[in-house]
Amino acid sequence: MNILVTNDDGYSEGVKALIEVARKIGKVTAIIPNRQRSAVSNALTLHKPLRINKLEKDVFELNGTPADAVLFSVYSKEVEKPELVLSGINWGDNASLSSIISSGTLGACWQAAIEGIPSISFSMYRTTKNWRDRGAWGDCVKLRKYASMIIKQLQPKFNSGNFFSVNLPDDLSSPKIIFASKLQKLRYKTNITKRFDPNGTPYFWVTGSNGTIEKGTELYEIAVNKNITVNEIPVSNLG
Repeated sequence: MNILVTNDDGYSEGVKALIEVARKIGKVTAIIPNRQRSAVSNALTLHKPLRINKLEKDVFELNGTPADAVLFSVYSKEVEKPELVLSGINWGDNASLSSIISSGTLGACWQAAIEGIPSISFSMYRTTKNWRDRGAWGDCVKLRKYASMIIKQLQPKFNSGNFFSVNLPDDLSSPKIIFASKLQKLRYKTNITKRFDPNGTPYFWVTGSNGTIEKGTELYEIAVNKNITVNEIPVSNLG
């Protein structure tokens, strides 16, 4: 099986873990953004050239988005066309309706589904922003173990036309695997801060702060109950 691995964080410990998992399943090509591309959904680069740079064997950086990485792997003829797309492991969960629409990690899966390729996104609930710190990722052995387990469980469903969003808790000591259905709409509260540059011209900075975790939702399962959730996104019903 030819497998594409991508993400929206760049060359993080999370994508390295997913590459290791994928290499035990099939032939892997990793094409990842050359910078942070969170919250770009399945945006495509149509207004400037794409450039690809080899980092190491079968691992490349692209000056585009996660969805660009999928299209590049399918149509460029520079790499093997994938039969499975794995996206992540993202620093931060994608356990809300807003995340499913806006996440760059899931954007790769949306694009893969459009191309008829099965795909799985992996995201991990975190409460800090130090994703560049290798130690902050926790037990990467267990991270790889559960990612591998879930891929094997989902393999019989690869022909459904849908894709799967997997969210992992920050504590992997004894999680259950829950097939989730209920999503809360908003994950974060939007904050827009007005500031002024040295010339006195105003500019605005958009950020988000944690919203309320609603009981009974996928977010509650990962954040409070410390379980792994798997959500099947019904793309086939939209076509």
